[in-house]
Amino acid sequence: MARSRGHRFHDLHHLICRRDWVEFALDAVLNNTGSRTAGVDGVTKKRFEEAEFRDTYVKKLLTNLKSNTYRPQPCRRRWIPKANGSGDKRGLGIPTIQDRVVQMLLKMLLEPIFESDFLDCSNGFRPGRRTMDCVDMCFKLISSLHKYYWVIEGDISKCTPSKGRPFDTIKHTTLIRLIERRVDDHRIMALIKYFLDAGVMEDGLVSPTTEGTPQGGVVSPLLANIYLHEFDKWWWERMGKLEGYQKGQRRRKGNANYRLIRYADDFVILSNGTKEQAYAIRDEAQQFLKENLQLELNLDKTHVTHATDGFDFLGFHIQYMEPLDNKPWLRVTPADKTVERLKNKVREMTDRQQSYDTVLYKFMALNRVLRGWINYYRHVNAKRSARKLDWWVKVS
Repeated sequence: MARSRGHRFHDLHHLICRRDWVEFALDAVLNNTGSRTAGVDGVTKKRFEEAEFRDTYVKKLLTNLKSNTYRPQPCRRRWIPKANGSGDKRGLGIPTIQDRVVQMLLKMLLEPIFESDFLDCSNGFRPGRRTMDCVDMCFKLISSLHKYYWVIEGDISKCTPSKGRPFDTIKHTTLIRLIERRVDDHRIMALIKYFLDAGVMEDGLVSPTTEGTPQGGVVSPLLANIYLHEFDKWWWERMGKLEGYQKGQRRRKGNANYRLIRYADDFVILSNGTKEQAYAIRDEAQQFLKENLQLELNLDKTHVTHATDGFDFLGFHIQYMEPLDNKPWLRVTPADKTVERLKNKVREMTDRQQSYDTVLYKFMALNRVLRGWINYYRHVNAKRSARKLDWWVKVS
């Protein structure tokens, strides 16, 4: 049924009221390091070490779900320094563990339905996909064979400076309409609406959320993908469903072909035409996002770049290089911004003001950060950057 894109699913609510589903969702939430941080109710992972507390907790949640009396609580607002070292802060929304569990249930319910609709150009926050899938597509297309040399670097504007992500500008009415195309269960839809409207608590005051997905929510990336899937479909209807011979015919007539590569709200559009044609598709993308999804492209940051000049995407710097031994190649290295962010993180962790129980714990924490960073870049040309960073960490 899930493969029939016109089918609407009904009678889904009973699934999230199953005890085995709730237990599975609770385990998934508690296994996440975020469960050590409490929401507005003050409950953390430590409380669930008591078997009696967990059993009572699950029974009460099941009762509330079955009786349709469950209501999410506001997220607790917490401010942390931005990673760019500017001294500015960004706000985090911390949901309660109970709300994270219910969001996990919604994710378990909705993900199989919408995964059957999502297109291959989308790679962010999807099962079995990662950033390297986007990089791999760049490897294939930015080549002497396919000649996708013009790159439109997509940058979706934020509504206000205090909002840190384009996800915060998602319109609730549009999102609900898109979900209802596939979900015909008023109880599930009501639950999603409750989460969208739950708000944020700061200094004891609750601020309503009139747009955007739940802050810090488990289900938020999926909801954002449902929203931006409309952008994927725009590209698919225009270009994605063309056969190889049809694309060849377009090129012989002087028309460009385009490929969309998206990871959540980060995307690039590759073109094998002229610079003017690349600007034209940028303007079309801007118009579609504004008219259909009420999202704005920041034209100051949405650059049209030739691959030989290089561009940043998902923390990587991607550049088409001059022929080496008569073979042109694509160089992928850590982007300068990510290197600087890592340095700022290291400076923060090695600050004498930081409190660690022992020097050993400080080194252990630092090693975890460095190991995670290099693991992210281990499949690209990161050796030179790693060598420089290794020297910098030792002498700083």
